[in-house]
Amino acid sequence: MRATLAALCFTVFAAACASSAQEQRRAEQHQFNSDEAANQGRYQVAGEEQRNAADSHHKAVTKAIDEGVAIPPQTEKGGPNPDGGR
Repeated sequence: MRATLAALCFTVFAAACASSAQEQRRAEQHQFNSDEAANQGRYQVAGEEQRNAADSHHKAVTKAIDEGVAIPPQTEKGGPNPDGGR
């Protein structure tokens, strides 16, 4: 019973943790959303998305260091669409 409970807790914990690549993908999506909102004149939304992009990138860098992989580049305005186009 204990082993099953411990395995279940570990599985839930592992599933909740995103990798550095997943966090960087989120940062890129937030940056894209920020660019789109700014193009539409929705500057408050653009600012919120920009902050979210910075937060996600910070998490990606921290996780990359912990994982021992290359640090992902900072997102920038006008970057590519992370979905590959719409």
